[in-house]
Amino acid sequence: MSKQRDYYYIEGKDPADSSKLKYIKREITCDDSFEGELVMLAFPISLMKEISTVLSNFNLRADAEYFYSECKEVVSVPEKHVNEKGQGNLTFQSYFHKFPDSVNSFFDDAIVVIILHPQPGTDAKTRNYNMIGYIHANVIDFKSPDGQVHKGYYYNVLRLSEQTVNGEAIYRRKRIFTSMYSILLDIVTFNDIHYVYATMGRENQAINDALKMNTERNGKYFETFPMSNNTHINLIIGNRNAAKRLVDISKDREALKLYYSKIKEKKDRYVFNQMHSEENFFRMVDRILGSSPSSRIYMLPDAKGNFDAAGMFVNWGDYLHLKLQNPKGIFKAIDSLNITDKILYPTLLVGSKENARLLVKGAAYRYRKEHKVQVTILNAYEGDPYTDWKKSIIQDPFVYFVIHDKPEQYQQMKDYSKNEAGTTRIFIDTPMI
Repeated sequence: MSKQRDYYYIEGKDPADSSKLKYIKREITCDDSFEGELVMLAFPISLMKEISTVLSNFNLRADAEYFYSECKEVVSVPEKHVNEKGQGNLTFQSYFHKFPDSVNSFFDDAIVVIILHPQPGTDAKTRNYNMIGYIHANVIDFKSPDGQVHKGYYYNVLRLSEQTVNGEAIYRRKRIFTSMYSILLDIVTFNDIHYVYATMGRENQAINDALKMNTERNGKYFETFPMSNNTHINLIIGNRNAAKRLVDISKDREALKLYYSKIKEKKDRYVFNQMHSEENFFRMVDRILGSSPSSRIYMLPDAKGNFDAAGMFVNWGDYLHLKLQNPKGIFKAIDSLNITDKILYPTLLVGSKENARLLVKGAAYRYRKEHKVQVTILNAYEGDPYTDWKKSIIQDPFVYFVIHDKPEQYQQMKDYSKNEAGTTRIFIDTPMI
């Protein structure tokens, strides 16, 4: 049965008193079956470093380290690329090395949404709590065909606690997931946002049902798009000769500008192209390269020495390591090799098909030799010109969803994004899936 709950949208510190917060109390309709008290907060990720102030304003234990430990525990909950019947080969856990610095490095303008379960206590100001849910609404902006810039959200790091008591999950089966989406959709309304997207993992009817219920209730629409996560072993795909041809342009501003022009040429018509301006591009580059010592931008010239293929290569090992959980099929063999702690993630690839392929093969060789990175992940999607060579026998199909409330405008953007084959191209890669 639906119920009314309150959450608090925190805008920042109170200008008149830095020990207090400026926030708005919002009432939302929730469908969870949890009977206890919940404290639900949304705040800028910049406040993560001053979380003690946030917690004290809501009479909760104002201990930053305790809060971070709760975050790590929930964020490390396995991300299950399985459907509602448990079908699927891949479930993994993400362990961030530093928190919150590691998550700030990917998106520094996100809104963090958390759900806390306060524990009984005599002193409200020192009340302990369990963290139940954690998610980011990362701010993106993109251009429509008429040149207007739109603000949107990209949801990621959506996790729910798997805490148990006497072997029974105390939060997982309480439909907390639907209440998290109620918060997210209210934030969208509150901030006049009209487009959001995120991944749900493998096609899942339960998540589809939750999306359908929440979007219809809020006068919005949603649709899904398939993606493919392809895992390559660097020992197999790495190419020493290609590695010798790589040119590191990470600090070459003029070369980076040329690289950006090729990104814009290739991806400017994509629906959610957050790299629509050079400023956005360099902001992302400076953030990733500044926080990850081994992440680089490489270029591979063509036969005449001209600028051709290029891409950003993010070493996820600088931020986190992944652990496969109960792997099935070929993923079981991969896990037995103990090679998934460090993963190379190429993104924003441009250039001819052959040179883009050699670029990745060269980077795979170099990262294996120089940084002991054994695995490369390549995402592919409809309209991706590199899908053929990105394919791997180690493949995990998953699904993205888009929520919007401007069907006519959205259709125009989709029509504008179509390639010569008539394929709609929705969004470009981000540094972190």
